[in-house]
Amino acid sequence: MDIERLFEELKREKERRLDLIVDFSRVRAVLKRSEVKLRIPLFGEYSLTEWAHQQLSEKLGIPKRYYDRMRGEKPELLLQNINAWIEEDERRFIRILDGKIRAILSDRYRVIDNYDVLLVALQEFRKIGSVEIYRIDLTEKMMYLKALDRTLIAEIRRDDIICGGIIIRNSEVGAGAFRVEPFILRLACQNGLIVRQVLKRIHLGRTMNEGLWSRETMELENRILFSKVRDVIRTTFDREVFKKWVLKLKESTEIEIEEPVEEARNVAKLAGLTEEQERELLAYFTEHTKYGLINALTTLARDTRNVDERIRLEELGGKILEEF
Repeated sequence: MDIERLFEELKREKERRLDLIVDFSRVRAVLKRSEVKLRIPLFGEYSLTEWAHQQLSEKLGIPKRYYDRMRGEKPELLLQNINAWIEEDERRFIRILDGKIRAILSDRYRVIDNYDVLLVALQEFRKIGSVEIYRIDLTEKMMYLKALDRTLIAEIRRDDIICGGIIIRNSEVGAGAFRVEPFILRLACQNGLIVRQVLKRIHLGRTMNEGLWSRETMELENRILFSKVRDVIRTTFDREVFKKWVLKLKESTEIEIEEPVEEARNVAKLAGLTEEQERELLAYFTEHTKYGLINALTTLARDTRNVDERIRLEELGGKILEEF
């Protein structure tokens, strides 16, 4: 997604969203044309996104596999289950956009807007001057922003050049903590690597009162956080930090893996890869060093269409670099 389109979409979402603190025991599931919706007193009936369905199943203690089967085959049974368990629930923070519930969260959930995150990041990138956006992805659950500093360049081996950067990720719907971390791009193959975490902030704040929750209150809560974010962005682009990771990558080229097939299968198991992904990982793993294993995994990540899965694999590549 290009930066202009992303800004337009995030601005639209910020203006059209509805955020509510509700007594969840008063919410009821209703069935409309075989679709389970939630009726919120005084506000109406709403469909749920796939992520909101997952959150609802978890919060009510209904196993997701059983939840999905009821939803697909016997929605009236799911309706009964939801209403039976929802009576024992507590206050919840409900996020609604475009007529759909996109998140069911704790009443202590602290909102960090994607729009504000992007704005702060771009302001800092401009101050640095040499930073450019590499990639932006917006999914149902997360926003991922990757940027590169084209002055942070190093050669791991002859004609094998990497560039230093940053990845910022945020979820407005409780799918993960706000995080700012170093990102390394191997220029020859466009493989990405996410290394040690720098800033992680879970979305917890003080308990909120029932009713509408204003944007002004949310923005006030985030001022201190974004001050820290600016500091972390500057630190992450620090040359000494980049040199540390360059040294680790160079060292990894000299670490031989004696049993490459077994090691690749161990990584596949650790990563929870499918059989097809495991075969692809083995095919990419032609250089039997630690560096080769990292590149095989990040090549698999590069070729993965699911954005959330790609990020997960890039992060695992960073863990292998640092820990194994």
